[in-house]
Amino acid sequence: MKSGRRRVLKQLPILGLSPWVAACSPDPGFAVASHVWPGYELMFVARQEGWLPDHGLLLHETVSASESLAALATGQVAGAALTLDEVLLARGQAIPLTVVLIFNISNGADVVLGRAGMRSIADLRGARIGVETSALGALLLQEILARSGILRSEVEIVPATADQHDELWESGGVAALITYEPMASRLENRGAVRLFDSRAMPDTIFDVLAVRPDLPDRHRDALRALLAAHFRALRHLRHSPLDAAYRMAGRLGLSGPEVLETLRNLELPDLGHNRRYLGVERERIEEAARKLVRIMVDASLLARPDDLAGLVDDRYLPAVVPA
Repeated sequence: MKSGRRRVLKQLPILGLSPWVAACSPDPGFAVASHVWPGYELMFVARQEGWLPDHGLLLHETVSASESLAALATGQVAGAALTLDEVLLARGQAIPLTVVLIFNISNGADVVLGRAGMRSIADLRGARIGVETSALGALLLQEILARSGILRSEVEIVPATADQHDELWESGGVAALITYEPMASRLENRGAVRLFDSRAMPDTIFDVLAVRPDLPDRHRDALRALLAAHFRALRHLRHSPLDAAYRMAGRLGLSGPEVLETLRNLELPDLGHNRRYLGVERERIEEAARKLVRIMVDASLLARPDDLAGLVDDRYLPAVVPA
């Protein structure tokens, strides 16, 4: 499995993480896998604040989306924080998943950067472009080529995983790079030019919580409690942004102000917006999924199209945000 764009924020030493071991108890409860990404961190703020149940719910910390997907495949966890394309990848590999929460929608966090002197995506004709070999990399590449009128044959694609972006840019190996925050801002500080970002693609790039739809009854209450705690932490972020940012900073490897800057490029849907996205307006996320499916099939990331049956479910969302 490819690691995807949510691999790591920085090259952090993975210290202090406590991987879940199924043998710890006959029933470890409802476990959710999550790697480090700003949109997912409100779950961990809730854990710090004691807003999660003491028993029956575990956040299983991983280093990448690949590890989270592997934990789902082996039954270590029943849910995971993933990008929408990663959910589709899992479903294509016979891991049934349903989206029960939208953590964030990219609103400038996914970026196309160019060298100094470039002014628009039209300047990419003839350029070497670093692109992660993932559905989201393919999606942004397709978007900028279509908008600029540049043919695929008129650019040279350089496959580059997320952890290679910094070195590839510094070495001069590419003239442009499809990347994401916080790498994008760090490279802009070194002179890179933002040519395009996901603000031009609303309702397209989603980070979600996806779970196996056949959850046993004893785990459903734990899932509902997790979603309620996420929204409680989101309310705390909105009421006390700097305090929440400093609580998130340690795991993200960023300063408090840097956390807030990164979050500005993410739309964080509240309870009401989640109800709409997963309920009466679910066609918005389903349309994004259909677009990803087409790209993933063309790129041989999926063997066949996903019919999207059971893709989203709003039944686990809380009635209100707890006080």
